[in-house]
Amino acid sequence: MPKIYRIVGETTTGMKFKIEVTAEKPYDAIEKVYSLIGSRHKLSRVQIKIREVTAVQPEEARSDSVKMLMAIDRVIKY
Repeated sequence: MPKIYRIVGETTTGMKFKIEVTAEKPYDAIEKVYSLIGSRHKLSRVQIKIREVTAVQPEEARSDSVKMLMAIDRVIKY
């Protein structure tokens, strides 16, 4: 089951960010953040600095979309 990770960092343009994502491992969460920040702001990986990666309990998550994803216990495909 995926965990929630809170990623804190900044970019070389001076933008600071704190993003919560779901992932199996911390490495996967970092990759997802590189992808999200890079595509949203047209930045390369070299321009994104990750400062902190912490696992967060579902009750502590701030992002509503992440909370909803963690509330799903199964997916049924017809």
